[in-house]
Amino acid sequence: MSSSDDTALNVRTQSCHMISNIPYDIFLLIAFSCWNDGTDKYHSNFPIIASHVCRTWRRYALDTGAFWAIIEFRQARIHPAMMKYKVWLERARDSPLDIYIGPHPFKNASVKHAKAIMQLIMPHVSHWRSFGVDRVPKKISRLIFDRLRDVSAPMLEILNVDGERARRSYQEPPTARCKLKPFVRGEAPNMRELTVVGFPYDYFVTRFTSLQVLRLTHFDFGRGDTLENVKSIQRILVSLPNLHVFQIDSNNSRSGAYSVFPELDRSLPRISHHSLTELCIYLGFADRDAILASLHLPRVRYFLSHLQSETTFGLHLLPYLSQFHPFSNLVSLRLVGRSSGRATSNDIDNHRNDARNRWNEVNMAHLEGALSGLPLLKALTFERVGFEGGKWLNCLGTTCPCLQWLTFSQCDGCTLEQIRAIVETRQETHGFDPLVRLVIEQWSSDNFIKIDEGSDEWLKRSLRFDVTSSVDDLRRDTYLSAVEGIKTLVPRYSRLTGL
Repeated sequence: MSSSDDTALNVRTQSCHMISNIPYDIFLLIAFSCWNDGTDKYHSNFPIIASHVCRTWRRYALDTGAFWAIIEFRQARIHPAMMKYKVWLERARDSPLDIYIGPHPFKNASVKHAKAIMQLIMPHVSHWRSFGVDRVPKKISRLIFDRLRDVSAPMLEILNVDGERARRSYQEPPTARCKLKPFVRGEAPNMRELTVVGFPYDYFVTRFTSLQVLRLTHFDFGRGDTLENVKSIQRILVSLPNLHVFQIDSNNSRSGAYSVFPELDRSLPRISHHSLTELCIYLGFADRDAILASLHLPRVRYFLSHLQSETTFGLHLLPYLSQFHPFSNLVSLRLVGRSSGRATSNDIDNHRNDARNRWNEVNMAHLEGALSGLPLLKALTFERVGFEGGKWLNCLGTTCPCLQWLTFSQCDGCTLEQIRAIVETRQETHGFDPLVRLVIEQWSSDNFIKIDEGSDEWLKRSLRFDVTSSVDDLRRDTYLSAVEGIKTLVPRYSRLTGL
């Protein structure tokens, strides 16, 4: 044997010796780091891989019940999974269990497979920590949750109920009338997080009143008038006093019900909720704005859409914000108006522009009062807002002492010199944070802020200042993504179309 072969053999021997003699806590650190970085398929095989490295690692793996506590039925062939997970459940012992049931086992012989799965996992229901059912046929959902009616799950914290999808996007889900009632004669006292997709939600929000996170998606909402829809959301919030995160995405978002110059019903009932910190609403514009106007949420920090982008506030919400100061903890706000069009010889266009200007002026008169109720605001965006010669800009120098990011998107009616004056005023005002980021987005000839060279150079020396002129330039970080760590989700279709 050559000397190089001897060296390689010695290195391999020493490496195996080092691996087999690492302490148990180092083994756990390595194992869970690898696990957290893996895919779903990797998770299902990792315990087996780790237990076959060496004799020491196998002993460690078999002594660690949490290694075997993730039970996922993702395979179309159910019998190998049943045999594997029977062993895993024995090895998990008393560890909290995370159980997931996907759609693939129910392509054929679905009822038979569902019964087999439930027979395997039900004896361990007292150790379930999370339980998820994902897009299984409606009859399988009924079978699974009927088995849970009379049992208790004292360790259950997370429940995900995701229904079968409709064949067409405009159709309601097949499960829209399928009422599930798990634990109706049992208990799940530690339930903290609930996701319901495509099923009626009423039972869940009245049964599990200690929820901290609630996500409702593709449910039957929006068939009534706006007032009834507002009351539905208020009933949910009243039922869940400890709720921290509320996400709502209706299957019947009535986006077409939005007026060109909307107004709010002043008779809307109002409620307060003192625990909510994050509200994500994806509804028709009229319903969304009415819901926002009916709530007093002193702890909410931001509002998001279903793709985790920031929810827009119409200017007609400014009188409500000015009167009630309902979101005093808000850190980011995006205000959207109806900017003025060009004057033309067309009487209809000019009449529409006059109506737009009157609507804009009536609501912008409340801007200062609205901003005075946002002492913690750090980011403010104006989109398609007319500033009428800059007269609505002055309050930006006297309100929102914590403001750091300011964006004007497709706005008009002011100049860069007027915006510079606001930046200087904030720099000189004691107790006010100076602006650190200023962005002007304008790529349409109908909406522009006049840029002068002197102000442009001064702003670029004083803070991060950009003027963007194309849609491509808008692929940038916002305050919520850069500072709060909230990344906007990309729709699945964009990967195919490039949009």
